[in-house]
Amino acid sequence: MSGRGSDPEVIARFDELFERRHPSKTPESAALLDRICAATRAENRAAAAQLDAIGDLFGYRLSRCSENEDWAIDTMEAVTAEVAAAATQGGRGLSGRGDRLSDVSDDRVAQRSDH
Repeated sequence: MSGRGSDPEVIARFDELFERRHPSKTPESAALLDRICAATRAENRAAAAQLDAIGDLFGYRLSRCSENEDWAIDTMEAVTAEVAAAATQGGRGLSGRGDRLSDVSDDRVAQRSDH
């Protein structure tokens, strides 16, 4: 390798290293990323629908249990167990959404309290 020119092997090695760190966008990679993004959006819509239905179930169970909103925690725990059991029996899991059940329940209690 001389001071004025670059060895083609060195240039090829740098090109390869750059490509690994900053992959170029190709039609194939763009199509794959589009598929990934579409699947993620569908999954997010399904998760939102599931959480909405859980909130509806919580509101339904709370309305049938008592007029006492202090019992909301008992209802939340019962609905959490009910949903987990139903999901397990159906062969599907909730994929870690149990921690979000309390958020949905809290929102539903707040909505009921506002009325």
